Amino acid sequence: MLAAALPSALAGGWQPAGPWGGTATSLWVDRNQPDVLLAGARHSLLFRSTNRGDRWERLNFPRYFSATLTAVMIHPADPSLYLVAAETPQGIGAGVWYSEDRGASWKAAEGLEGIPAYALAYFEKDPRRMAAATRNGVWKSEDSGRTWRRISPPYNHELRSVTAVAIDPRDDRILYAGTTHLPWKTVDGGETWQIIHDGMLDDSDVFSIFIDPARPDRVLASACSGIYRSEDGGRNWSKFRGIPPEQRRTHVVRQMPGRPEVIFAGTTLGLLKSTDGGATFRRVNRHHVYSLAFDPRDPRRMYLATEGGGLWRSENGGEAFVQINEGFANRLSDGIAAAAGALYLNVLQDGEWGGLFASLDGGATWSKVPPSKTFPEGPVTKLAACPTRTGLLLAGNDERLSRSLDGGRTWVPLRVGAGARLRIQAVACTVAGGREALLAGTDLGLFRSADLGASWQPVRLTTANIRHSVQELITGVVDGGRVLARTAHTVYASADGGLSWRPLSMLFPVSRIYDMAITGTTLLAATADGLYLSADEGRHWEKVEKGLEPGTVSTLAARPGPGGEVLAGQFGRIYRSSDGGRSWQVVEGADLPAVSFKRMIWPDAGGRRLVGLTPDAGVFYLEFRIQE
Repeated sequence: MLAAALPSALAGGWQPAGPWGGTATSLWVDRNQPDVLLAGARHSLLFRSTNRGDRWERLNFPRYFSATLTAVMIHPADPSLYLVAAETPQGIGAGVWYSEDRGASWKAAEGLEGIPAYALAYFEKDPRRMAAATRNGVWKSEDSGRTWRRISPPYNHELRSVTAVAIDPRDDRILYAGTTHLPWKTVDGGETWQIIHDGMLDDSDVFSIFIDPARPDRVLASACSGIYRSEDGGRNWSKFRGIPPEQRRTHVVRQMPGRPEVIFAGTTLGLLKSTDGGATFRRVNRHHVYSLAFDPRDPRRMYLATEGGGLWRSENGGEAFVQINEGFANRLSDGIAAAAGALYLNVLQDGEWGGLFASLDGGATWSKVPPSKTFPEGPVTKLAACPTRTGLLLAGNDERLSRSLDGGRTWVPLRVGAGARLRIQAVACTVAGGREALLAGTDLGLFRSADLGASWQPVRLTTANIRHSVQELITGVVDGGRVLARTAHTVYASADGGLSWRPLSMLFPVSRIYDMAITGTTLLAATADGLYLSADEGRHWEKVEKGLEPGTVSTLAARPGPGGEVLAGQFGRIYRSSDGGRSWQVVEGADLPAVSFKRMIWPDAGGRRLVGLTPDAGVFYLEFRIQE
């Protein structure tokens, strides 16, 4: 029997699978080894490429999941020293971090712990001297970013939220700082500061500052109100003309190295390029640009970090770009579903780069399903597939439910609840006696369809006429009709494909349930208090401790079919049971990477691959090696 033959030995551990892409927020090219790049993203994700972006690997950066990596740097004088500026809403994990072993381990820089940081700069003549823009002013380091001290006055609230910083290449006592209102300058190392905004619109959020290394009195600044240039060290500013108002929100402005007449501006609506010193600009693409960097050997090779579209490279000075996202994934996903021979995944919040993705090789590679005009409007947060029918998909959100019969290429809206305004909170396909049924959990109760969604009937979860808000649906084996429906108050079970239901007798609050699974002989509940098992369809429960650590079990994955094989995720480790969850063993070599799985799934009953979906870093898969 395959389940008994499946050992704990693995081939290669967890492998990232994409879908590649998402949002990149910061970018750096190593000055000494230009093939080496760093890219920062949201959710504390940090990536490195050693081949000009052809392939990326995720580095072991501390996972403070709300952190955005606003700036990354490979130290110009020490290629083993990496620096990262991080911003978080509450400050947990914020500050400047450094690694002295090329990203293998990290330390929080002294002085900036918990202070959101937005930009980094170094002094060209002595890179040990650095500056950081933070929510609490301008800070300076004399030891390559390991320790910091504030050089802006703490009592000056106008100089608190600093979003950009630059150091004059002639004298590190001369610094420029951009704030959420105006730019500032010091010429004495921070002892005194002056507002420098003549010619700049008031209340301009300054996002970046660039100093021309050949003519340091020439300074460029990008802001929410446009792009500015000063020829006298910031005393006076002139605004670049000819830029449409909708493109004036500019995250970054840079001059091409060695070509002062060529200026690039990364805006929310595209990359702008000028070849005449800013007299005229033209849009060369429509990417929402956060960061850009040049190859010091050949400035015609340049890179972009963008919203939704990930990372891009140009070999001809920005005239054309290609995506370079293989290995880079910063994706928000809310649903993964297995159908006969296919996996489907919905990617949220990435605009034209998001949507529905499909895998035909068990989750190892993913391709985007061509966008359809009939795809449900708004963010699709619920996704389900029918395990016995290729191409049957359900996609729902707060307002509607739609069905596809061709793998997501075309969709038809389904009317659930006869016109009532329902919030679709869970969807599922179940099979009983060879017949498929669709289930829709809503805020006004559960609905069932036996004709692929053409008509729907309300289903009572109890004998009383109560419409419970159904928040989750968990289906069991491929054919058997076992389904669980979780509400805010309890869990209900069905053994006939959702026709009839009964409440389970729970030993634990529903609010503490993280995941549930249905095996051939048991029901399992992963909770904040550990794993619970029922061998009598939920009438009685017992806590399982054999082989598991005390405490939270976060996710479960039961192999489809009549066997009792199930996997559990706990504290970064994977455990396996072959007896329906009664006893467990660690799967050696399957420790989770520094991500959390919101769901694990077996693509098919006879396969050797387990797929894990993360909330922010895409899909990973785990290969099992069968012992002969």
